[in-house]
Amino acid sequence: MRLSKRLRVVADMVKPGNSVADIGCDHGYLSVWLVREHKAERAIAMDLREGPLNSAKENIRFFHQEKKIETRLSDGMDGLKPGEADRIVIAGMGGILMSDILERGRECVKWALQMVLQPQSDQDLVRKKVHELGFRITDEKSCFEDGKYYVAFSCEPGTEEQPYNEAEYLYGRFLPEKKDPVYRKFLKAEEMKRLKLIATLTASDKESAKARLSGAEEELARIRFCLDKYEEEE
Repeated sequence: MRLSKRLRVVADMVKPGNSVADIGCDHGYLSVWLVREHKAERAIAMDLREGPLNSAKENIRFFHQEKKIETRLSDGMDGLKPGEADRIVIAGMGGILMSDILERGRECVKWALQMVLQPQSDQDLVRKKVHELGFRITDEKSCFEDGKYYVAFSCEPGTEEQPYNEAEYLYGRFLPEKKDPVYRKFLKAEEMKRLKLIATLTASDKESAKARLSGAEEELARIRFCLDKYEEEE
């Protein structure tokens, strides 16, 4: 079976383990792939909505994985017991919701040896929550699919050797350090957006524009902090 590009990025980051909880499993393709590729002995595919969960059940049956994959109707990790999964995967949702799921699932997160997270927005909130929960970020991967950039990061129990600054919470640490070409395109696009915004605000006489200008310039500085890493010598 073939995964979408964004899901394949997530799947490739999952380390082999005993059991994986696929939170917000949608159609269940990720759980099926992880079991078929022997990255997990068993999987628990969970979703809040009955429709996607029924689709997941059909796909699990189609690939003959009923004995290894269990489906559960669950709001986040509410239906997961602490210790049931040593790998937790969450993708396909915004960072605010993902952070809330991680917070409410603290007891299950404590037992995880790895989490792979792919927030579709508000990456800074998720990275901060990961650190708050006693995990460190060990790797990041990016891809571009259907007109959108995606970033996934792998997290393991522990603390960062060097604290993150605000730019790294917003845009990550590993991709700029690895000089990832896909992510550079994303950062350049973000830089251009801020430059256009700054030009518009600078030309305006409104007090509200002046107030926003400082924030836009700070955002630009953070983006360029990450872009500067692409210019550093190995």
